Amino acid sequence: MSPMSDRRLIVIDPGHFHAALIQKQTYPQLSSEAHVYAPLGSDLLDHLTRIARFNARPDDPTQWRLEVHAGPDFLDRIRCEPAGGIAVISGRNRGKIEKIAAAVEAGLHVIADKPAIIRREDLPQLEAALGVAEAKRLILLDIMAGRHDAIARLIRRLRGDAEVFGEPAPGSRDEPGIVLGNVHHLLKTVAGVPTCARPGISTSTNRAKGWPTPARISSTGRTRRCFPATPSITARISTSTRRADGRPR
Repeated sequence: MSPMSDRRLIVIDPGHFHAALIQKQTYPQLSSEAHVYAPLGSDLLDHLTRIARFNARPDDPTQWRLEVHAGPDFLDRIRCEPAGGIAVISGRNRGKIEKIAAAVEAGLHVIADKPAIIRREDLPQLEAALGVAEAKRLILLDIMAGRHDAIARLIRRLRGDAEVFGEPAPGSRDEPGIVLGNVHHLLKTVAGVPTCARPGISTSTNRAKGWPTPARISSTGRTRRCFPATPSITARISTSTRRADGRPR
């Protein structure tokens, strides 16, 4: 196994700013050289611009050096990467599982934005990717830090203590056991810069029951993380999107 300082980030088709936020800081355990594989287009240019801003900021600038592999065959080129690198995957939902599978087949660890899949028929591909990762002793992990930080772990521990929380009510359609709300902002300030989430990724693509797939997946995931041992529970989840001025769409 190569030393940690020889390991690098391998960014694959960065279609969402979450990929850039991984590089908001440099890491002493990783090489400052990161490789980017993507088709040539606005998503790639936006990602490179964000990394350039991190490198140029006056306070605590990063030191990233990027080697960019742009072209329609970017997934095939990943196979040339030395094993042991860390692939970062964040962007459009459709096709994400193919990028995850290509990364683990190449021997790369993977941190991927949620959701990994959005269609039931893609479950076998996800199971196969997890199997390859296990066989190669690779990490395949959700990128969302809020799911793994100390506060999230503490909430799960408190929820699991019956003396503190009690027992969850199974609920019904009229009186659900869980009620969650979610607001999805189309314009956000990311690393100090106003950033518009593309409607094609955040809202229009793969709508289900009239609300965005990322918001639905996030809320459903929060429910299952808080109640992992509950076989059946009824939840009511509401979501909305807001315009740049804060008003509902």
